[in-house]
Amino acid sequence: MRRLLLSFFMLMGMSSIVWADLPVYTLVKEKCSLKFIAIQNGAPVEGKFTDFNADIHFDPDLLDKSSISAEVSTGSVTTANEDVEKNVKLPDWLSTEAFPRAIFKTKKISRMPQSDNYYADGVLTLRGKTQPVVLNFSLKTFGKTQIAEGYVTLRRNEFNIGQGEWSRDDVIKNEVRVEFRIVAETK
Repeated sequence: MRRLLLSFFMLMGMSSIVWADLPVYTLVKEKCSLKFIAIQNGAPVEGKFTDFNADIHFDPDLLDKSSISAEVSTGSVTTANEDVEKNVKLPDWLSTEAFPRAIFKTKKISRMPQSDNYYADGVLTLRGKTQPVVLNFSLKTFGKTQIAEGYVTLRRNEFNIGQGEWSRDDVIKNEVRVEFRIVAETK
């Protein structure tokens, strides 16, 4: 029993060393962006979220230990069209009062061989629904700064976005592309 306990504590100590060596990144918010592109009547409609944060523990050599979680304030959505911006916050769409946060958490991060391209498999909770999603991103390193640029295509019906007459995709397409540019520095 003593040997089993000793092995357990040694293992715990070694795992904390690995976690301690994993870089933690802080967003450089003024250089980050999170936008979406929906198709309405065949034309793109763009919007962005201005209030979001991320908890990033990342090392390309320790992807099995790396993790990313992000939180977005859904009420921070803005668009160039005032009517679209007002309507997208309503209960038929994002329902920002009832669901003020969208949360993404990775389950697994993998790298495409011989490249700086990654896949972040995770779950997105949006408007009370949790669905698996895969973020595709490229990563560039400049000293202590990492720049990740990528996208994910969401299907709004999987998150009950666009209800009632808006649930069909004849006016507004079901697929919505979300693009991000994250600039983060090690703490």
